Amino acid sequence: MAERTAESVRSGGRLQARRLTWIRLVLIVTALAVVVALLWIPTRPNVTLAFWFTLLKFLILAQSMNIIAGYAGYVDFGHVAFFGLGTYAAGIMLWRFHLDRLVVISPVVAGVATALIAAVVGLPVLRLRGAYFAIAMLSFNESMRVLMLNVPRSIAGGVYGIPYPRIHNPTAAYYGIVSLAVLITAGTYFLATSRFGVALKAIREDEDAASVMGINTTRYKVAAFAISAFFAGAVGGLDFWFTAYTSPELVFNTPMTVEMLAMMMFGGAGTTLGPVIGATSLYVLRDKLWYNYPFIYLIIFGGILAAVVLVMPRGVLGLIEDRIPALRAKIK
Repeated sequence: MAERTAESVRSGGRLQARRLTWIRLVLIVTALAVVVALLWIPTRPNVTLAFWFTLLKFLILAQSMNIIAGYAGYVDFGHVAFFGLGTYAAGIMLWRFHLDRLVVISPVVAGVATALIAAVVGLPVLRLRGAYFAIAMLSFNESMRVLMLNVPRSIAGGVYGIPYPRIHNPTAAYYGIVSLAVLITAGTYFLATSRFGVALKAIREDEDAASVMGINTTRYKVAAFAISAFFAGAVGGLDFWFTAYTSPELVFNTPMTVEMLAMMMFGGAGTTLGPVIGATSLYVLRDKLWYNYPFIYLIIFGGILAAVVLVMPRGVLGLIEDRIPALRAKIK
């Protein structure tokens, strides 16, 4: 009887492992198909490239927010500041210094610049927790907006922003944002399964206990903050390439932070696929509501989000885990 029970347990384990293998295979094939479809979009006639670019922009921003908020547990209400600083880093580099030939690497320069700023800002700010950290970052975003409004026009455009139509190339910027979306999604998956990701989750669950266990919490938090800022800044650089324009009021926009936070939570915070599902679903929904109900779409959108949070407090992937017990702790 004991041997039969042991064999039954082993066969059940093998069956579950095969199911998970098939699920992973399906996800990989689906991801490849999606990437191919995204690369094919610019070749189609009458395609609205701005729609797809903006969708991918929010996907990357939600995924970058996920690194610091979903995995480390630090909800950043000023995350849009790094997006805005990325647009300005690229804009100043190209417009002020006339480095048009380096437009291809401007998103990387923007990402590195914002990551360095995040590392400097993160050292004092990440000592705060909870609402105090959120309010500090909200203040940081507002201070960046005011700073860019008052910087001399010859340096950063002042209230007029930075228009630079000479580098306007939506198709090239679109291919760049597809590449960045693939990079951050794959990178987040490897981060979640690495020792670095495990340390971040330990900090999220109980920072004091993680510190007692020997985890250098400050180093891990600052590193996660800088990585998330790098991707937000890089997508800011791509946005400047796509639109050839930036201004303080346009890019240091607090509602954008709320949107990326809602997208992350809707799909499932602290998972790789959560921000992808959330950004795709909510951006398409918002766009449809805006098209059909331009004056009240925000009221409808907010009501839908509130209802979803009540029904699915852990997001779509959390609901799937609850419905399929075999997937618990398997969704990365």
